[in-house]
Amino acid sequence: MAKVNKKDFSLTEWVDNIIIQGVNRGASDIHFDPFSDKAVVRFRIDGLLHGVETTSLDSLETIIARLKVMAQLNTTEKRKPQDGHILFQSDIVGGAQPMDLRLSIFPTVSGEAAVIRILSRKDFLFESLEKLGMSPETADNIRSMAQKPSGMILATGPGGSGKSSTLYTILNHLKEEKPQKNIITLEDPVEIYLEGVRQSQIHPEIGFTFAEGLKSILRQDPNVIMVGEIRDDETAEISVRAALMGSLFFSTMHTINSVGAIVRFTELGLSRSLIASSLLVVIAQRLVRTICPHCKEEIIPDKKLLAMSGIGEELKISKLYHGKGCDACSNSGYIGRTGVFEVMFINKEIQELIMSGASFNEIENYAKKNGMKTLRQAAIQKAIDGITTLEEAIRVTPL
Repeated sequence: MAKVNKKDFSLTEWVDNIIIQGVNRGASDIHFDPFSDKAVVRFRIDGLLHGVETTSLDSLETIIARLKVMAQLNTTEKRKPQDGHILFQSDIVGGAQPMDLRLSIFPTVSGEAAVIRILSRKDFLFESLEKLGMSPETADNIRSMAQKPSGMILATGPGGSGKSSTLYTILNHLKEEKPQKNIITLEDPVEIYLEGVRQSQIHPEIGFTFAEGLKSILRQDPNVIMVGEIRDDETAEISVRAALMGSLFFSTMHTINSVGAIVRFTELGLSRSLIASSLLVVIAQRLVRTICPHCKEEIIPDKKLLAMSGIGEELKISKLYHGKGCDACSNSGYIGRTGVFEVMFINKEIQELIMSGASFNEIENYAKKNGMKTLRQAAIQKAIDGITTLEEAIRVTPL
């Protein structure tokens, strides 16, 4: 990790150069982090943070000020978090097309920290769900669910697990297949602009929350609604009722797995009958790093990893793969990421289990017996197929 002397560059050149480096290296986020005696610039590449440069805390303060100017934020406010949007123009990356960057400023005891999310359109809009890493059969079933006139489709997982990519891909397919449908979104913030879709962004500081915005959307004669996230009881109740009143509804939740969405809805005070009647499908997902094709090689499976994975010797796996490291992957052994999915389709039997008061374990066990692969099973299959490593599959997915 190099120590940078910004005296060699103008401030504008230095900030632009960091952004260009991040884009060229395939970073999803650029971190400017203050610590007790220095500041560190880090890139998040394929889900992991990598230190890039260090600088002084005084220099970081001027960098943050520059970023605030680029995002048209209040440069004098240093006590409260701020969020903004940057249209970044560079001949080196993006060409004539400005790049979308999302800026988050957060105060810490050592000074303000900043994170830039690089919103590259290709990261969100894919040709198909299969390109995200979903199996053709599962993708077909989800597309079939998306043809229904009403009901709810949820994408769940932690931040950075690809939920937005999945929902944008489905919406993009819908608007192309059904251009006569009125599709409206309510997001925080709008990450990618979709031609032919009416998109809106919440502003909680003036009372324009997900719940308030959703009430107004229902008066806009929508066929399809996407709400960025269900966070509270009011949004949850309005969302479920919208899905029951004739709109196809999409949203995200932060849950560990697919049945966790049912758990979360009950925690938010919804009746089991409303949950069962509104849900169509829950897509839990994670992103795993993919093996570098330039240095991919066969390895003998490690018995301890096999035991941890739960694969079992009965599958008689004789080989797995990893990347030994090369210049193309910066010696990491990985290039890029792909999705792993646990998809629970809410059929009549699962509806009855939900309404009858069955435990969440019973619901999950029924879904698994009827063909649902867990996140761990889906990730292990990617390792068996030579797409990722066994270590990565275990690291990313819950048991």
